[in-house]
Amino acid sequence: MAYDDIDIPMATMADLEKAITDAIGEFESATGNSEALEAAIGSPLGRSELRSEAQRFEEAWDDKRETLRRNLEDLLERVSGTRQSWQDLDSELATAMEAEDGNDG
Repeated sequence: MAYDDIDIPMATMADLEKAITDAIGEFESATGNSEALEAAIGSPLGRSELRSEAQRFEEAWDDKRETLRRNLEDLLERVSGTRQSWQDLDSELATAMEAEDGNDG
């Protein structure tokens, strides 16, 4: 039986999984970073308007950040599942080819 070569970039998919995982980590740590920013701003010259604006922005951005994080988690699940499915298929096909070659002997 003739098989056409299929090139699945497994290493690239693994790199993508790592990049998505890293991005999720950044989204998860972002809240702490925003709190540090607000603390760093403080109240220059006794005024707190800039800190209040940073806080308002971060509170609005928190909802969007959470949505993006959930979407990245969904994407990671799909990429990981796809990579695993291709690996499983590759193993099954290799086993089938070895069995077929053994029967041709």
